[in-house]
Formats: sequence, C-alpha cells, structure tokens
Amino acid sequence: FIYFDPSLNNSGMHDTAWTQGDALLASDGDVSSALVVQDSFLDLQEAIARERIKAQAGGYTLANPNFSLMTNGFLGVSDGLTQLQESSPKSFPREIKAFGRAQDGNVVQVAELSQPAIEREYCCRPYTLALGFGKTPEEALAASRASLKKGFDACAAEYKKGWQDYLKTVRHVKTKYRAQFDMAAMVLKAHEDKTFRGAMIASLSIPWGGGSNANEPNVGGYHLVWSRDLYQVASAFYALGDKASADRALDYLFRVQQKADGSFPQNSWLDGRPFWGSLQLDEVSYPLVLAYQLGRTDNETYVKHIRPAADFIVRHGPYTPQERWEEKSGYSPSTIAAEIAGLACAAEIARRNDDQASATIYSAAADEFARNVERWTATTTGVYGDKNYYLRLSFDDDPNDGEPFNVGNGGGTYDEREIVDAGFLELVRLGIRPPQDPLVAKSVAVVDKVIKVDTPNGSDFYRYNHDGYGEMDDGRPWNWDGHYSGKGRLWALLAGERGEYELARGEKTKATRRLDAMLGFANEGLMMPEQVWDKSESPRPDFKFGEGTGSATPLAWAMAQFIRLAANLQEGRNLDTPDIVSARYARAAPPPRANADFNFPAREILERAQAGTSSRVMGNVRPAGSRAFALVGDERRELKADAQGNITFDVTVARGEGAVVVAAVTPSGATYFQRASVRGLTTEEKEQAERDLYPPDHFERVKNARESPIVEGDSVTFVYRGDAKRVEVVGDFTGWSPSGLSLRDVPGANLKFIRLKFPRAARLEYKFIADGEWILDPLNPNKNNNGVGGLNSNFAGPDYRPTPYASGRDELRGKLERLILPGDDKRKIQVYLPPGYAEGGAHYPVLYMQDGTQFIELGRAAEIADRMISEGKLDPFIIVFIDPIERNKEYWADDRFADWMAQTLVPLVDSRYHTRATREGRALMGASLGGVISVWTALRHPDMFARVGGQSSAFQIDEERVVAALAKLDDDARRKYPTRFYFDAGQFESPIPDIGRRVNVMLRGKGYAVAYRESPVGHNYTAWRDRLADAYTALWAK
Repeated sequence: FIYFDPSLNNSGMHDTAWTQGDALLASDGDVSSALVVQDSFLDLQEAIARERIKAQAGGYTLANPNFSLMTNGFLGVSDGLTQLQESSPKSFPREIKAFGRAQDGNVVQVAELSQPAIEREYCCRPYTLALGFGKTPEEALAASRASLKKGFDACAAEYKKGWQDYLKTVRHVKTKYRAQFDMAAMVLKAHEDKTFRGAMIASLSIPWGGGSNANEPNVGGYHLVWSRDLYQVASAFYALGDKASADRALDYLFRVQQKADGSFPQNSWLDGRPFWGSLQLDEVSYPLVLAYQLGRTDNETYVKHIRPAADFIVRHGPYTPQERWEEKSGYSPSTIAAEIAGLACAAEIARRNDDQASATIYSAAADEFARNVERWTATTTGVYGDKNYYLRLSFDDDPNDGEPFNVGNGGGTYDEREIVDAGFLELVRLGIRPPQDPLVAKSVAVVDKVIKVDTPNGSDFYRYNHDGYGEMDDGRPWNWDGHYSGKGRLWALLAGERGEYELARGEKTKATRRLDAMLGFANEGLMMPEQVWDKSESPRPDFKFGEGTGSATPLAWAMAQFIRLAANLQEGRNLDTPDIVSARYARAAPPPRANADFNFPAREILERAQAGTSSRVMGNVRPAGSRAFALVGDERRELKADAQGNITFDVTVARGEGAVVVAAVTPSGATYFQRASVRGLTTEEKEQAERDLYPPDHFERVKNARESPIVEGDSVTFVYRGDAKRVEVVGDFTGWSPSGLSLRDVPGANLKFIRLKFPRAARLEYKFIADGEWILDPLNPNKNNNGVGGLNSNFAGPDYRPTPYASGRDELRGKLERLILPGDDKRKIQVYLPPGYAEGGAHYPVLYMQDGTQFIELGRAAEIADRMISEGKLDPFIIVFIDPIERNKEYWADDRFADWMAQTLVPLVDSRYHTRATREGRALMGASLGGVISVWTALRHPDMFARVGGQSSAFQIDEERVVAALAKLDDDARRKYPTRFYFDAGQFESPIPDIGRRVNVMLRGKGYAVAYRESPVGHNYTAWRDRLADAYTALWAK
C-alpha cells in the first residue's frame, strides 16, 4: 500500500483529495499535488496476457500491475489505513472502500499496489512513484507524468549531477572532513526556498516534531526564517565561496523580510509575514555586517535598506527586547557585539556614499557601545572565579545589582550574576575585542567551569546554566505537558563558536578538536543536531552520550557553523570577522569619548511633550574643527558651533514615540553620542498624563505644605510660594543646567509645584530659578555649602543614610598640624597624625589627599579617619592634606605636579614623620580632578605608590587621556607593580559614573584589585564624605 497525507499550502487541514483515472490528486488553494505510478513489467505484457487467460479459465482475477485500488478519506475516520486497521483479518483487505473524493479536511490518500501473478523470479520488480506539485491539479499531474516519462534513472542521474556540479564550485577541505563538509553545504543549499529565493528556514525538521500537530497554518516550528540564522547560513555560503547564494540571502532579508521602520521581525514566514512578535536587535544588525562582507555598498541598497536599519539600532540600542536565545530582554554581550559590528559596517558604507552625517552618527553610536559593553554586561561582584566575568544578560545597565533572573522553561529564578553563556565570544568573532582580552579569557574559564561537558565525542556547552529547553531527564520531549519545561542539553554549534575563538587566539590545535567534536555530534546521515545528549545515563536507547537528541536535526545554523569553522581553519583566520570592525576596535582601543556635552530637556518633559511643540537643545563641542550632527526623525542635520564651541538647535516634537540623537567627532577621532527619547502626545493624551501624575488630592496636600520639598517614598514634590511668574528647579539631577523642569501653578493659590521621581536612597542638592534669578528654596531649611557650587538647598530620600563617622565636631583624638615646605609657604599642607602617634616608635602608612582643606572641613576626612581608627575599624595611618595653588592646571594630569608629589613631597614627609617608607605604605586619593591627579601620579611613579583612590574622578578630561593610560597596563606592569584601586561615583554626576564603571571593569579584567562604589547622589563633598569610610577601608585592605 501507498500512504500519502498531503499537507498542502502550509497546513494539514482544508485539503481536498480525489481520484482521477489512475492518479490521486489533492489541492488547497493555489497548491496541488498529483501521485501516479509506473510499473516495471512492460517487457512482460505477453506473459501477463497469458496469465489473465488462465485466471479467467480458473475462475479468479489477476490484479493489474499498478494502482489496483485508490481511496480518499479523512485522517483517522475514513482513510485507507484506518479501514485496514478496523478490518477483520479474515476479510482483509476486501473491506476497504474506494472513496472517490474527500472534501475540505485533513485528507489521506491510500492506494494498493498489486503485482502480476507470474513466475516467481519476477515478483520483486520495482514500481516507480511520481509525486508532482503545481499551482493547479493540471500542473501537478503534468509534472508527475513528465517525471515518469523521463524515467527514474534519468531523474536520479540529473539530481546527482546537480549536486556534484555544485560541490565542484565550492571550497574543498581535508578528506577527514570532506563528507560532512559537503553534506552541510548541500543541506544548506536545500534549505533555500524555490519561490522566495534567498529565504532559508531554520530547519527542515521540527524539534520533537512527532508530538507537534501541524493541522493549522499557525504552527511555525523551525519552518520560519530568522534573520540571525539566515546570516549564519549566508556567512557559511560566503566561506564556501558561493557568494551568489549569500547575495540572494541578503536580497531576501532586505526586499522581503525588512520592515518599514528598518527593523526585522523576530522571525517570519517565507513571504515575510512576521510570526512571533518580538524584536531582537542582533537580527537588525547582522544584515548590515553581511552587506559589508558581500560588498553591497551601492547607493540604492544603502538608502533603502542599510540606512533605515542602522537608524533603528541608533534609536533603540544597545538594550534589546530579546537576545539570541529569544527569552529575555536587557543588555546582552552577544547582541551588543552585533550592534557594534553592524553600525561600524553601516558607517563605512555611509562614507562610501558620501553621507558624512550618518557615518558620524553610526560610528559614534558604535564607539559608545564599544566603550561601555563591559560596564553594561560584565559583573565585578559575581559568584564564580574572581567574581569578574561577562553575564549572559543584565536586565538593566548594572550587572552588579543581582536582579532576579527567571530563565524560563521551568528553569527557575536566580541572581542574574549566576547565569552565564558564551555569547560574549561574539565580541572577538566580530572584531570588537582582541582574542587575548583578559576579561574574555576569565569569562571563558567561567564558561568551562559552569556550562561545559566533556562527551565521548569532545567537549560541548549548554546555552546557559539552568536552561529548560530540551528533553526531560526521563526522555520525554520538551513541553510534553504543555508547561514549556524540560532540561536544555548541549548545543552542537557552540563547540564551533568556541573553535573560532581559539583560532583567533592562534590555538589551531584546540580549534581543530572543536571541529572533530562537531563531526562526532552528527548522526549517521551526517545531519548536525541542535542539541546533544549530555550524560552517560540514557533513558532511551537512541539517546547516546555526545550524540543528537530529539531536537531539530539538521539545524541549519549548526551545519553553517561546521562549514565556517572548517573553512576558517583552512584559511588560518576567521573569514567572518569584518576587517573594518577589527581595525577600529580589536587592533586598537575604541576611540575615546570626545569633550562634548549636550543638555536636553529633562526626561520628564520629553516623554510627556505636546505634539507640535518645540524643545531646545544646547551643547558644546571642543576642540575647534570638531563636527556635530543630529538625527531627528529621518532628518539629518549638521550642527554649527560658534567660536566657543557652543551649539543650539530646536526640535519639533512629532506625534508618537521618537528619539533625538546627537553625535560628534573631533579632529583626533574621539566621538560623542547621546540620545533622548521623545513622546509626542495629543492634547487629550497630555491632559490625561497630567491627571495621572497629579491626582486631585495631591493639589490639596501641596496647598497645605509649609516646607519644601515634600518627600513621599520615591516621589519628591518641590513647592514655591511667591510672586515669581516662572520658577524652574535645577540641581544635581539636571547637571546644574536648566532643563525645562518648570513648576506648575496650583489653582486658587499663590503657589507652584512640580513632582519628580528619585531613588529612595538619594541625597541631592538643588536651587530654584525664579524669573531668571538663581535662589535657594525659601521653604527648605536644609542648606549646605558643598564646596563646588556654593550654598545649595538639599533633600534626602527615606532610605538615605549619612556616614556614621562624621558628627561635625572638630575635636580629634589624633592631631592635625601644618607642614611648611622649605622655601615655599604658598602651598598649604596639613598632616593628620593618628591616636598614639606620639607614644611610640611605630611607623605608619601615609595617604596623600588632594584638596586638603576642603576635605578636612567639608568632607570631614580627618574626623572620619580619627573615628574609624579609634573604634578599631582601621589600623592607624597618616594623612597628608595638600591644597592646590592652580587647581585646574596642577590636577589636570600634570606631569610637573605628579613629579613634585613623588620626588619632593614624599621624601620630605618620610624625613619628618614615622612613615612606612615603601610603596605598599603609600596611598593617593582625591575627588574629581583630585582623583585624576592621584591616578596620574601613581601611573607616572608606580615604584612609589601601591594604592590609589579617586572619588568621582573626572576621567572625561582630554578625551579620556588618563583612561587610555590605564588601558595600557598589562600583565607585566601588574606583576611588577601590583596596585590596589578604589573608585566611586554618584549616579547624578554624568558622565562620571559611566566612565567610572568602565574603568572598574577594565582594571578588574586586567587582574587588579579594585573596589568600586556608587550612590544616588551628586558631585559634592557631602557625597564624598559619606563614601569616605569605604574609601579608607578599600585602600588599606590587606
């Protein structure tokens, strides 16, 4: 019997089947099939005729040597197999009814093949079946008959010759890998759709497909196109030397799948219709990399496809709604790697099309992402190794905050720092980090400890720990109970990714072992699985340790990865690493942040703006010769600066969600990137937003207020009573620049107010601007001189806790005295001597602290040290407080001042006091520029100082000159001069916390001991005072 279940038009339902002569036909819409048979007994027609005569004489019938019975039925109800199963064995198969037609359902066609009753030696001759397809039944029938006419041998010969001819055109590899390599090439080629050329689905199989019902056309399985998977396949074609197939893939991505806004769907049907509805920014980025690799830089492709996609990344990255495992949103190393590479490639294509504005914007965005990828995605407080490694994903931009991470698929909830994957290797593959990057190496060690398994075929890796996407331990398939639960197994392609990393490091032997492992993961038919069984115990005989599971097989991505690794090993380098990206990042440090700053209206203003209104943006770019550009909607503007570098431009708010992007580049190549989200509301939406923010009862509370601000949890309401017509609040939270936070009138009262949100642990300083005059808050009794901006009003959230070591009293158990420099009475230097100093001959370590007088008076530095020493929290130490004479000159990473510190001041102090005169016994520290000169002095004189700290260090100066110097530290420097660092920052003193986090993770990656602290405060001595105990503790740690 022949059993045929036509599932036409991407669905098992809605088919109609019927018998037409000697053919079985079926159709669903514009897709039809035709099944026909051709016997192999044409040379026996005379013998068959004689047998028929004998049969008639004997009273029996001789069957025809083709379809002797044909029936069309509904699955499980009236189909031929169901009839056979329900027939009595005694009557078998005479109870099968030949239904001529089955209309609109899940149909099955069954035909009986009967052989002629002649000599025994002819009993096993073959029948030839032909299954044809077409838009109409007639087309399908013509196709099947044409194939029969040609003959099986001719068709088979053509088929084989087609593949043989194709394989002659592609790369050849070593004999050991040739069969698997060629099979992978053919499988990928077979995945290409014949209607939408260039479209290649993720797999011709469906994972655990035996349990999947495909009756309706809403079950995509892996029969869908993912931009990411298609990029992987196209890059394999590129490695094969089949550029035409890679070009068709890019054409499909751009012409069929790309959406109007420049993005790409999470996945789609072959015709481009989105299936799942999420967004993965690596899938928007990879087509840009592919376009560059294929040389597709023509103006039409650029304007219609590349620029819209790059604009989308600039407006939305680096945060992604989903990363490559399609489960979580946040900051993902693998996604950010793709974004950086995509933008860098788009920038080069823009330059080739004379679009300098876009080239600058894309480069600046890529540089910003490249400078910050570690601070967004690498923890320094983790649970593995030395606690410093890349995470799978950070939900916000702080990988150290331990956000709860529900991995999905029944895997459970964990601290985000516990969940790791190897996605960070994309930073190396795509040319963003050098292969020898120490943080990458440390993260590889964590991967090997947490998610590597050694199988009989070689080592392999889980996607991430606690993955639930795979078979149950008892062998039942994933999601067998509808709860999307299971246990993720090893992924074959991850061995290939690791091999590319090792090849980039020059470890060819290790990389070859990865290719050997993948060779062993493939099944007998040379199909590479998605997942590999991960243990020696097996619940099923077909599950073998180090071999495929019931997951998708073959997985196109895995087949592509095998090809790519094999080709790369042959070339001795990774062909898929874009040269333009590695030249900008891996072979040199990312371009530094430019000396630029732009002040946008406050977020609270931009995200509730009236559509059609205008907002002003002001900025400054230095030095002369720098260029700045803005992207507003689809409009690109060059922003002209005045002689002082000042820039002003206006933005008209459009209806709906949008963004304003500013980018700048200096003559040295330093870049600046900033983006502000904008939401334009209709009048009705604006009124509703105001009602949501200010409920009626809030007006009554404000009317009764006698002090300002009113602090309620994370809500802070600033109140002004007076005659000023316009009052605006500015402070730490606006960068001390006006940002449109104007207080609104309270109806029926001579009162204005505004309600803002802040962290509950915040302590912030502010002023009002009343009709142009900067004033203290008249209703706020809390005022202080912060040593930076004079007298300010301040407020604190309910969870703010000041340091317990500063009471404001000047009495010390130790001693504070003046040190007069020989021949120099201009510079004020004071020395704090700890309790017990005068009582014995002990020698003490020394901390050299900048901005001495202000740290004593406003930062309470001597008092805090005195209290901590007296209470036994710290061993006694000396502090040398140094006042600058020309602060901005001396502290601006000035060599002369650093040399004076090391060569004049330190020897003088060592000669006057009982000091521990070794580098281990000396520390440096300061705040803001004081932190900069402290670090610079330690770098310039590493033989003199082993400990250095900076509070709110102004590392942004001179296009991050000091950061660049820190980046040059290597293993030799660390081994020769091991140094302990302390840094901190306030979350409301941009860009200091951004750069501080970068420096922290960079130095940790290099193996240095670093302590880093942040708090929701501004740039002032009260903030530094509150963190000073942490600084002392970290600097003098053993």
